[in-house]
Amino acid sequence: MSDRPSMTSSLEAARAAARRLVLRSPFAPQARRAARLVESRYARRDRRDNEALELLVSAALAADASAIDIGANEGRVLQEIMRVAPAGRHIAYEPIPGLAADLRRRFPAVDVRCAALADEQGEADFTHVKSHSGYSGLKQRTYPGQEELEQIRVRIERLDDELPEGFVPAFVKIDVEGAEGGVLAGAIEMLERHKPLVVFEHGKGGAPAYGTTPGDVHALLADRAGLRIFDMDGGGPYSRDQLEEVFELGSYWNFFARS
Repeated sequence: MSDRPSMTSSLEAARAAARRLVLRSPFAPQARRAARLVESRYARRDRRDNEALELLVSAALAADASAIDIGANEGRVLQEIMRVAPAGRHIAYEPIPGLAADLRRRFPAVDVRCAALADEQGEADFTHVKSHSGYSGLKQRTYPGQEELEQIRVRIERLDDELPEGFVPAFVKIDVEGAEGGVLAGAIEMLERHKPLVVFEHGKGGAPAYGTTPGDVHALLADRAGLRIFDMDGGGPYSRDQLEEVFELGSYWNFFARS
């Protein structure tokens, strides 16, 4: 959904599993065919989600509308936001210092904040996956391959406490490798008041490490904020049970919510 390294977590996991299957199976031809089928499925889903995201950015943002990019990573989505809304007032959160510095250089008009978001203020340890920055997050989790990790200390902010006076976002993107529950809880006042279009990732690749369930996400976005949740093909609005079902199946891991 967001920057390709982060949003393809499920794809990379499928690739790694398929490769292991090929190497270990005595039925190599059949295993190779199965691997191609799995990879093809996730690659198609990833491509369609990217295309849908671009459409949603274009639909949600007027030229002077405001947006928040949470988990900006290398800035692919932020670049699209700037293309569609060049006169807007935009905020980007990226806790990895090197990436945040690069975003400031490339997008001088954007308020780039080197911090992570949660339902609290302070500091926390952060797992920087140096070999694949899109997997980085506040919690260390299972990765599809052997990754190079380092622990860094990052600032933690609560979005409701940090938005400038008069800032009204029309679009919010959240891709935080499973920490979306804390992000949403810390932004619930803004979500209730302004009801932006929210694009978010929620899948088995990261959420279990935080104890965040589809029920938690549905309670915050639908029950509290009054938004309706859809998949990136436009299916929905999702009930709590339906969101739990697609989460377990892994058929979708990118969603959007709107009023």
